Amino acid sequence: MIYGKIPGINKRISKIIMGNDYINKYNKAYKLWDLYCSNGGNTFDNSIYYREGMTENFLGKWIRSRNYEKEIVIISKVGRADTKPSEILELLKISLDRLKLESVDILILHHDNLNVPIGEFIDSFNYLIKLNLIKSFGISNTKIGRLKDSISWAKKNNKKNFEIVNNNLSLAKMVKPLWHDSLSSNNDEYLNFLKDNQIHHFSWSSQARGFFVEENFFKRFFRRKFKQYLRDCFFSKENLERKKRSKELATKYNCSLNDIALSWVINQQFPSYAIIGPKNNTQLKYSLNSIYVKLTLEEINWLNLKK
Repeated sequence: MIYGKIPGINKRISKIIMGNDYINKYNKAYKLWDLYCSNGGNTFDNSIYYREGMTENFLGKWIRSRNYEKEIVIISKVGRADTKPSEILELLKISLDRLKLESVDILILHHDNLNVPIGEFIDSFNYLIKLNLIKSFGISNTKIGRLKDSISWAKKNNKKNFEIVNNNLSLAKMVKPLWHDSLSSNNDEYLNFLKDNQIHHFSWSSQARGFFVEENFFKRFFRRKFKQYLRDCFFSKENLERKKRSKELATKYNCSLNDIALSWVINQQFPSYAIIGPKNNTQLKYSLNSIYVKLTLEEINWLNLKK
């Protein structure tokens, strides 16, 4: 496994993060999590809203059964587009109760309420750190302007700021948003901003929802409806060219196209992590192969059509 380090957290953060939004059965979940940990993975992405809390309950049960409270890194996400800063604490308590934990390592604002000054959210998260309920915090689907405001406000008021941005970042650029406020960081302005400020980035849909998966005839047949979904979100002339270039590098490195795409995410010039959402052990093993591929900066730029 490849790891990163985030200020305030005394554990390494695996660059491949286990996303739990697809988990719906415990007997499948624990096998998946066991395999993930046996391969060096230690970071779990959760939300208060995933499966109406089912996955957090499953994860809490698994953590206790393995005595992993001190071994793994737990990410929790709370907040909708109308959530107020004063509500964050009570939402976090729901997560903690399900997970049967006294604190989480990382809390991420799942949806940003743009009607609230960013400083009020920063105050709320700093208060949670003071209560020892979280160690670090981040924000999802946010624009650069909002982040610049947070940096200025935190510095002026001597507060900890968001350490993590949780946008989409995949080699295939998102053409149509997956939901109304979803944002991609795959553009020159955002990538340079993350690089210049060395902000940690946790990417959802880091594999572009299977855009780079190579399939046989039967898999293509059963995925026809999903293909239309992919076409709406990720199909474009530019993304097809990225896929073509990925094939060239996959031949060079003797790996899959998906390995190239995931390697592109985790080898950026800023601390970049990929959240994956495998549904079974086969899919997990397929994604974990990417850690063995180390793309050069020239190859990263070439894949993103810089040359």
